[in-house]
Amino acid sequence: MALLGGVALGWVVADAGPPPVIHDLGQVNPTPVPTEKTYRKMRLITSLTVQNSPEGETVVTFEASDVAKNKDGKFRNLASQRYSLGEVKKQHAAQRDVIITDLRTLEEAILKYVEAVGGPRDRPDKGGEKRPE
Repeated sequence: MALLGGVALGWVVADAGPPPVIHDLGQVNPTPVPTEKTYRKMRLITSLTVQNSPEGETVVTFEASDVAKNKDGKFRNLASQRYSLGEVKKQHAAQRDVIITDLRTLEEAILKYVEAVGGPRDRPDKGGEKRPE
């Protein structure tokens, strides 16, 4: 059973709870040619993908984006990068383990939600195939 979730810039249902976590990285360094507007640089997770398999394998990928917010409240993308928790360096293994533990807690909450609103529907039988017991 695969769980595939994506969250893009917090555009989930407004009733889903608190907004995404955004880190303020300070003012954008000036460019060689001065710009008219000043921006605040922020970083947030713009997408998250979790692929689980019944055998226990999990692949987690996510994208972090740096955005700039100007005084009138408009955002523009500065940079983004995709990351994977599949193979990490030894110095990042503890952080990966914390993320996976927190992710499992989130999965439990999501599964409770699925039970509350109604689980996936069974697929119709195809000719001659036996359903697993």
